[in-house]
Amino acid sequence: MSEAPVEAGVDEVQPVPRRTGRPHFDVIVSVTAIFISAISLFVAIQHGKTERDLVAANVWPFPRAILSNGYDEKGSTAIGVSNGGVGPAKIQSFEMFYRGHPVSSGLDLLRQCCGLGPTAADVKAQLPEHIGTSIVEETVLRPGEDNAVLRVKRSATAPDIPNRIAAVDVLTHVTFRVCYCSVLDQCWISDLRSTRVQPVDQCRPPEHPYDPNGP
Repeated sequence: MSEAPVEAGVDEVQPVPRRTGRPHFDVIVSVTAIFISAISLFVAIQHGKTERDLVAANVWPFPRAILSNGYDEKGSTAIGVSNGGVGPAKIQSFEMFYRGHPVSSGLDLLRQCCGLGPTAADVKAQLPEHIGTSIVEETVLRPGEDNAVLRVKRSATAPDIPNRIAAVDVLTHVTFRVCYCSVLDQCWISDLRSTRVQPVDQCRPPEHPYDPNGP
């Protein structure tokens, strides 16, 4: 068995690469080894990226708008957010608009769209039936879960406003701007209607905050 080549110095003995005695061939072998190492590193990096993409796809959230005039067995009208993705959706900010104008609360929407009066007495008189509200910001929606931020029940005693908000012409003019994140803290801004979303580094406080229990 041949011994590995070494170089002997004054103080130490060091191994050296085995050479063939043909300088050009030795250079080709060295360059080939470097090239193969670079290819292996590239493949490893791409494999890691693919693995990360697969993990992200398995926890991908996809919030969608709830705009329903038959939300439950009582025919309530509901407006809110559902998660049609395969992973949890962390809702960081929520903004609602009606015909392009910011909506600050459920009652504000009913005033803009449906003729609700400005005072608490008006609310009591025009909405004798209970309206349901729900917090949406800083909440997590599981896959398939929904959160109706506003629910208006049908009322035989005061049909005007429940009927008005149930109208298709009203619901189609309700729009949203929502920022949400996955469990991997990948974040997006969505209008909840389109499949096109805008990736962002992080969610910022909303320009027009929505308070479900506001006046």
